[in-house]
Amino acid sequence: MTLRQLRYFLSAIDLGSFTAVAAHMHLTQPAVADQIRQLERHLGVQLFVRLGRGLRLTDAGAEFAVYAQRVIAASEEAEESVADLRTLRSGTMTFGAFGAPAHYQFADLIKEFVTRFPGIKLRVRGRNSSVTADDVREGELEAALVVLPIDDTGLSVRPVARDEVLFASADPASTRQPVSVEDFVRRPIVLYETQYAFEDPTRRQLAARTQALGLSIEGRIEVEHLETALQLVAHGLGNTYVPQAVTKSAAFPGNISTCSFAPRMYDAFALITRRGSRVSAPIAEFMRLVESHMRLVASGFPHGAVQQADDPMPAAVRG
Repeated sequence: MTLRQLRYFLSAIDLGSFTAVAAHMHLTQPAVADQIRQLERHLGVQLFVRLGRGLRLTDAGAEFAVYAQRVIAASEEAEESVADLRTLRSGTMTFGAFGAPAHYQFADLIKEFVTRFPGIKLRVRGRNSSVTADDVREGELEAALVVLPIDDTGLSVRPVARDEVLFASADPASTRQPVSVEDFVRRPIVLYETQYAFEDPTRRQLAARTQALGLSIEGRIEVEHLETALQLVAHGLGNTYVPQAVTKSAAFPGNISTCSFAPRMYDAFALITRRGSRVSAPIAEFMRLVESHMRLVASGFPHGAVQQADDPMPAAVRG
């Protein structure tokens, strides 16, 4: 039994005669008929009843057609997988990321990818996760790495890693023990991500906690970038929150100390694609590298289980 025979068989069902199959495939009618006869001999059943110039499926033929379609579909999928691999040799791909991928050593990740696939032109577009999720949902991006929570309507979400969100202050005495959100909002605050405000996933987590206490977050100062917020904190103008990965940077101000929130709070990172879509081979390979990279770089990844917040997993307190 061959794929050619199965294709002739299925085409005969669709077109209604061997003559029509032959014309469609630029073959002779006897060649098509001979392949079908060989298939029938191999199976030991009659697949068609010949009716003049037309054909009618037998019960055995109808049953066999179901499995023949599956075999052909599987063979086509296998061919597409090889074609996808060929696309890793050239082309351009755009991947979405949360607003500050540099804090998670994305340069090292990009270097690894372009070294392995020098023919691929790579664009990594970093925006706030709420906007990046919209771009994936609308088809502007095939895939992205975002910080949860997001609106997941129409999206497939696969959590991959997390990083603890820490309280940051220029006053060492205030970081000697974990800080409650209630204490946090009662002190001067420097907020960042002004453009997105409470669309920002981390701010949404903080807002959810404060709302549960009947409180709200109000910034003494609001700026766009985390780096600016940290400079202001270093000048003693307020406190802020910061992902643990940022505290490992050489640029992190030396007079700022950090501690955990009580209960602990985490940024959870997830890979997202449009629900039901199939991403291209370059994007699939980059997603694989992103997941592996984030598991190594983020501060905490408990053996495959990712929670968005309030997880009791121990983490070091930087003082």
